[in-house]
Amino acid sequence: MTRPIRIGQIVPSSNVTMETEIPALLRARESIAPERFTFHSSRMRMRKVTKEELAAMDADSDRCALELSDAAVDVLGYACLVAIMSMGEGYHRQSEARLHQRTVENGHAAPVVTSAGALIEGLAALKAKRIALIAPYMKPLT
Repeated sequence: MTRPIRIGQIVPSSNVTMETEIPALLRARESIAPERFTFHSSRMRMRKVTKEELAAMDADSDRCALELSDAAVDVLGYACLVAIMSMGEGYHRQSEARLHQRTVENGHAAPVVTSAGALIEGLAALKAKRIALIAPYMKPLT
């Protein structure tokens, strides 16, 4: 048997859902397919959703990528859509490249996907022309 696929995830410290929901999705997949998974997370500190705190939290993502690459994860997900989106258009590409480079430098290269990048790629694949948005944030942040 081959080793399980190691899924790494960078998550805001205030998030209480991702570390429950993602493993549940992985277990559901295991019930119908031969793949096996392990789930590993690292938390970026965030107490309030403000532009300043999001920027500080994002800066902490490098540390998280290093920690997760110590576990030789096969893929690394950055699970904070608003942190990436608040940094400006196209920032998801910079973040993904920078975090991937941290894993390379640590000797355990892992591809990186951000929730923002996945959203943009999904909308492009759907050829979406109009988008409705509902967000739990104040208008300036949204």
